[in-house]
Amino acid sequence: FDIGFDAGFLNSKVGVKFDYYTKKTKDLLFAPELPGTSGLASAPYINIAAMSNTGIDLELSFKDKWGDFGFDGSVVVTTVKNNIDKIAEGVKFFDYGGGTTRIGANNRNMVGHPMSAFFGYKVISLFQEAEFHTEGVVDADKKPVLDPVTGIQKTKIVQNADVPKQDGAEAGFFKYQDTNGDNVITPEDRVFIGNPNPKFTYGFNLAFSYKNFDLTAFLYGSQGNDIFNSNRYFIDFWPSFQGQKSTDLLYKSWTSTNTNTKVPKASNTSNFSTNTQVNSYYLEDGSYLRAKNLQLGYTLPESVTSRFNVKSLRVYIQGVNLFTITKYSGLDPELGGDDRAFGSDTGNYPEVKQYIFGLNLNF
Repeated sequence: FDIGFDAGFLNSKVGVKFDYYTKKTKDLLFAPELPGTSGLASAPYINIAAMSNTGIDLELSFKDKWGDFGFDGSVVVTTVKNNIDKIAEGVKFFDYGGGTTRIGANNRNMVGHPMSAFFGYKVISLFQEAEFHTEGVVDADKKPVLDPVTGIQKTKIVQNADVPKQDGAEAGFFKYQDTNGDNVITPEDRVFIGNPNPKFTYGFNLAFSYKNFDLTAFLYGSQGNDIFNSNRYFIDFWPSFQGQKSTDLLYKSWTSTNTNTKVPKASNTSNFSTNTQVNSYYLEDGSYLRAKNLQLGYTLPESVTSRFNVKSLRVYIQGVNLFTITKYSGLDPELGGDDRAFGSDTGNYPEVKQYIFGLNLNF
């Protein structure tokens, strides 16, 4: 279903285009999981899944000329709200790994949620020393276990009773949300932690002219989408391979004197509370505005080109991907990916900045 209108004002100097649409797609291809007793044959794809998309398309334009100066510009805004309506009979979701496979699938496609949504543990803070206490080690008969050298009872650090039990918990490590309130962190506490689908995308098309000069620009932006920065697995944790590490790990990580931070402490421990689970620590705001194209041209006067039997000659200089405005810490917020698992940065090669010189020659 699509309803919209096109309108022009002031002798078509001002234009408005608006569309509201909703699209329901059924019989999407999906390969249902076969039971283990069925052998090694791959499941055939069948037309069974369904999804819906709803949003608006809006374009505002303006063009006019004042003597030798002319302008023609437009801004386009597009929104889309995606929802998975059906997967297969008896199937409510399927996980798909868009990030590093070393910590498992980070995308969950689930009925009632958008495609490729991020799913995992929500980090609410880092554990602090006050959430632990020291107690003596005892054996099965509750007798003190003594150190064979000093003869003093051995001790261990344990979580306080009012803190949800979490495997590998330690001051400076991730503290996950106890979603179901059972006072213990399990896979049942995982939630949807992010959405790679933008709230809206937008673009600017601008064209200026003055006598024989012309200047055009195209800027494109995405707003409100999350990125799962898988690169942080390798650069923010000591156990995740030795090599180049991030400045966050080196200068912002948790210590007993630097507790107001989101970066876990520098530790060679690898466990449930550090670098082995999909969690919200890897999520970043993926919004950006990029100058995709900027071109300045000059067309030689006909009085000059006619001397050389040339109909027209235009020379230009062009810049591609000149700048990007973003808060994302990775190399490039403009990502690709599978439609089942997109929005994950696994070390993608950034868009190349280019400078181009050229000419258009017509005889």
